[in-house]
Amino acid sequence: MVACFRAGMVDRDPWPVQRLAIWLPTGPDDFAMPDLSVVDGEFHDRMVTYNCYDPAVFRLVPEVTSAALCSDLTRKPAAYAMAGVPVYVIVDRAGRRVVVLTEPEDGEYRKEVVHGPGRVFTLPESIGVSVALGVDDLLS
Repeated sequence: MVACFRAGMVDRDPWPVQRLAIWLPTGPDDFAMPDLSVVDGEFHDRMVTYNCYDPAVFRLVPEVTSAALCSDLTRKPAAYAMAGVPVYVIVDRAGRRVVVLTEPEDGEYRKEVVHGPGRVFTLPESIGVSVALGVDDLLS
């Protein structure tokens, strides 16, 4: 969140939010609750049900790996790609890397860029603002 605010995400478009569920096209009751989301400023108008929102408002979904490492690295990328989320970022604590997936098509991301410790990278411009992140900061 801090990196997003430092990058200028203070005028609500795009807007970083926590505890916002994304409605997934993988089943009638399927949704995910990302660790953080960067969404369109007018996302409130696109609620599907409960606290689940239309995937079209999501510009970026980052996840920090947990005990469900397989889910973060396999199931979630496929689900987010099917939903059309433009950028999925995986902070892989076990692998000591950050994986940036872009260009979703046919249920998979066509482009994958891996960043290792000591690197600083800029998120894809498709999120609507330039955000530089340090891998070491994300892994700590």
